[in-house]
Amino acid sequence: MFADRTWAESLPGAKLLVYAPRMTRFGKVPKVNALFEGAEADFVILPARTLWAAKLLVSLGFHRREGFLRRGLRDLSIVIRPGWRFLKGSEKWDAFYRRVVAEVDDARLGDAAAVNLANTFVCDYIWTVRKVDRGELIAAQRMLHRELAETNLRLLHELRLRRGERSYPEGRRIEQLTAGPGMPGIAPNARCDGPELRAAAAAAAAILRELMASLVGASWRWPGSVE
Repeated sequence: MFADRTWAESLPGAKLLVYAPRMTRFGKVPKVNALFEGAEADFVILPARTLWAAKLLVSLGFHRREGFLRRGLRDLSIVIRPGWRFLKGSEKWDAFYRRVVAEVDDARLGDAAAVNLANTFVCDYIWTVRKVDRGELIAAQRMLHRELAETNLRLLHELRLRRGERSYPEGRRIEQLTAGPGMPGIAPNARCDGPELRAAAAAAAAILRELMASLVGASWRWPGSVE
């Protein structure tokens, strides 16, 4: 369906400007970002057979058990939890969607996964600082935003879920939520400047330590020899 423009141009009054097929971050299913004249839209393509099978299994209560179905529905719930509107087929799917949102929790990080993220952060932090020392500032800035900040956002999301607070993955809507640990410094703001990058990396490390203290307590500590 992505080979030509007919799928979008068949919409009444739609003038397609550009579209980009890709895979969703959650669930690994096809997604299309589309820009129209005066509008934009994201389309997530769910396989019909898979969705019908999930609907049947949910009706039988299998989604309450831990397993492949519940993991898949967690991915789906992340996409639909912020809100949706049916254009067609609400009589068949509305109850299913509402049940998934109500009865399937978000994907979670266990303590072991959080510790692994923190250990990886320490390695990435050292990598970043070394790049600053060598004058590779663009590489250091990229690592700061792509890995260090991303790790802190994932851990903050998990912490908020554990506290029963509303949260969304990938840093979405975080500005509208109650400030959590490390805010407002959860998002680094550093130019390609050695002292700024070093300070931003240190601030990110401080946020990580605070998050991990709240998540796992004394079972993880920042390595004492790492500055």
